[in-house]
Amino acid sequence: MATITHRENLLAVIRGEMVDQIPWVPRIDLWHNAHQHRGTLPKKFEGMTVEEIHRSMGWALHKMAPEYSRFDTPEDNYHRGIGLFDLKEHPCTFEFSSDVDIRVSVKEEEGAEMTRIEYHTPVGMVSAAHGSTPEMKNAGASISWVKEHPLKGREDYKVLAHIFGNMTVKPSYERFNKFREMVGEDGIAVAQGLGLGCGSPLHFIQKSLMDATEFYIHHNDYPNEMAELVEAVELAYDQSLDILSGAQMDAVLWVSNVDDMITYPDLYKKHFQPYIRKASEVLKEKGVIMVSHPDGENQGLMSLLTDSGLDVADAVTPWPMTKVKIEDYYDQWCRPGHMTIHGGIPEMLLLEKSSTREDLRDFMDNLFKTISPGTRFIASMGDTTPPDADFDRIMYIGDRFEKEGKLPLAAGSYNPLSSADLESARQMVTPKSTEETVADMNVEAALAQITADVLEGEEEDILVHAQELLDQGFSAADILNKGMLPAMDVIGERFSDGTVFIPEVLLSARAMNDGLDLLEPYLASSNVKRGGRVLLGTVLGDLHDIGKNMVVSMMKGTGFEVIDMGVNVSTVNIVEQVREHRPDIVGLSALLTTTMPQMKEVIDALSEAGLRDDLKVIVGGAPVNQMFADHVGADGYAHDAGEAVVVAKQYMEEMEQHA
Repeated sequence: MATITHRENLLAVIRGEMVDQIPWVPRIDLWHNAHQHRGTLPKKFEGMTVEEIHRSMGWALHKMAPEYSRFDTPEDNYHRGIGLFDLKEHPCTFEFSSDVDIRVSVKEEEGAEMTRIEYHTPVGMVSAAHGSTPEMKNAGASISWVKEHPLKGREDYKVLAHIFGNMTVKPSYERFNKFREMVGEDGIAVAQGLGLGCGSPLHFIQKSLMDATEFYIHHNDYPNEMAELVEAVELAYDQSLDILSGAQMDAVLWVSNVDDMITYPDLYKKHFQPYIRKASEVLKEKGVIMVSHPDGENQGLMSLLTDSGLDVADAVTPWPMTKVKIEDYYDQWCRPGHMTIHGGIPEMLLLEKSSTREDLRDFMDNLFKTISPGTRFIASMGDTTPPDADFDRIMYIGDRFEKEGKLPLAAGSYNPLSSADLESARQMVTPKSTEETVADMNVEAALAQITADVLEGEEEDILVHAQELLDQGFSAADILNKGMLPAMDVIGERFSDGTVFIPEVLLSARAMNDGLDLLEPYLASSNVKRGGRVLLGTVLGDLHDIGKNMVVSMMKGTGFEVIDMGVNVSTVNIVEQVREHRPDIVGLSALLTTTMPQMKEVIDALSEAGLRDDLKVIVGGAPVNQMFADHVGADGYAHDAGEAVVVAKQYMEEMEQHA
């Protein structure tokens, strides 16, 4: 009898068939890139590609995404700033209309090689800039960092609508076939469309064309302009879908990087899911597998993802890195036959500074107990293997799957959460009456109205109502402390427990900050003390800013004075800023495991400069946990923006008590 190939085995798992054992398909691209760049690959892997390492170890290939740094020419990467790649593995390429004049410049800027590109059209110009740093290459990153997004203001919508509405998407089957031939029977070659995993036109706008946090402000303020741009992008998407449905392929990555904090459920349901379903119907008619990459928090999206026609959930990252346990994912997705999990091993468990070997052993013990019978499960890291991963732990995981992953697994004993437990029950504030002004209300009702203005993100109403109260002789301190700040406390609690999402937080923070601007002169004249001074930044080598920006918004909204240092902030700069501004708290963020050690470097440098004893240091980011915080000497750790505010307030209370 012929031996089944890795490709055939993976396809059988995705179809829900009972194979011999759970496949072990570790994703080591990032680990390999980093160590190859550093010259630190293990001796037995020296000079080997990722594919060659997999084959030498007998592992199936993880080819859910190509290597983004493999461009035939530099020009292939020019359009990264507007979300377009022209990779040789893609079955789709693109061509701009003749009236789009493209101007490119490349230069060294702030320690990075930056590519700036301008798109001049008959209706105006937009620009974007992207690049990479030595730290990024050292961390294994292959996708450049977008420093400047093209969609910045209202006037940019018509320009981008012209670019995408007149763009031609063309098939490039020959180059995709070469990619597929390279993978062969050792894995599945997954194709990608125009948007690199952006499931719908609006998802493309959110993910590729603008700052992720600004998106929600624009979505609220410019709905008509955004709708017109969606129509233009959809024209390009439809062309891409036609090309993908005309090729013979196993799978397409269609939805990537959704997260219920970023891609909150209502946004997904209204604006992402309809087009994803459309794509699913078209591709499934051709027998193509629909792959999603829902890394991050998925608590509020679980049922929506299953109802979108998706077949594989790649890069599933469970507790303790996210809120959902692996057994809950399996119970919701795999048991009913909705989707196959590809992932499931939190990469934090591969890091000596974030977990013990006992933590990993306990996780694996629980995994085998709770995912019986083990169908629809392809074992891998939650997202990717960090460069600083303990390779012995990788081998340990692979060995356990080889020995204990025989199917069917014996039934374990656990109590799966109900659908009600896993679904977010969104708690929206009851719309307020507009029939009376706050001047007509009693004190309690008037302050409650101020609270409602902040909760609902009513930036105009908060100014009107706060001014009415000031005119009536209300103190600015009472408006702040009894009306506005309680609202942000509620928002923080709801954000932490998953009942509100980023848009609500940002709109509430904007209303809060507008109200603070109005009250500031009155607070200053009455010597009212604000919450404290916080210095925030993402450490050197790390360019991720969404989480840090959320903390900035929440801190400002709860009365803290915030100095935002941005991303890729050097230790020297942080020390200088601390010396200049004398903050009460320093907050450090990191998403890349290779940049996490920078936190200890910063803390040690603050000590050497004689500044450490006068402040508290809070650390956070996806791979960071309390164990790591203790290791680097931080005072505290916060899982999310809401928790960061709580921790900061606790520290301020402690410092006031000891003052």
